[in-house]
Amino acid sequence: MDKRYNTINSNTLANELVNLKINSRHRLLTLDIKDLCVNIPIQETLNLTRTQLIAHNNKQTTHQIMTLLSTILRQNYFSFLGQIYQPDKGVAMGSPISSTMAEIFLQQIENSIIKHLIDTKIISFYTRYVDDILLIYDSTRTNPDIILQYVDTIHSNIQLGPMMESENNIHF
Repeated sequence: MDKRYNTINSNTLANELVNLKINSRHRLLTLDIKDLCVNIPIQETLNLTRTQLIAHNNKQTTHQIMTLLSTILRQNYFSFLGQIYQPDKGVAMGSPISSTMAEIFLQQIENSIIKHLIDTKIISFYTRYVDDILLIYDSTRTNPDIILQYVDTIHSNIQLGPMMESENNIHF
């Protein structure tokens, strides 16, 4: 993965921000992925998982993991106010597998689409913590409206909303 973007872990973010060369043209934008778990495209994420497993494992291991994952996802239900529901899309919030499925799906988007934005210098820095995104961009190359228009086309299931600054603070 490109060192200019990553999901947050331990001191990586702090080190990358300290070493980032920014100037008065750079701006900060934070985004929130709306209803992440319930909007994860299950079949697409299973296909991504299978592709990664095949690349790093033998056929038998891949088949076993995919069988287990498919079995778990068929039991995708949740309880609310004494009623049991099965969502018609995505993964039930609170399910032990939901964060893994979300991470697989979002890392694919980051490796294909976000990497391009960084390589073309439209975005100077990108990081994500679960469903919150922090990015730094050069205001001479783009603006928040253009970034929002672009990210709205990333995937039909994913909706990103800006998180506005309040009292000189951002929510992240």
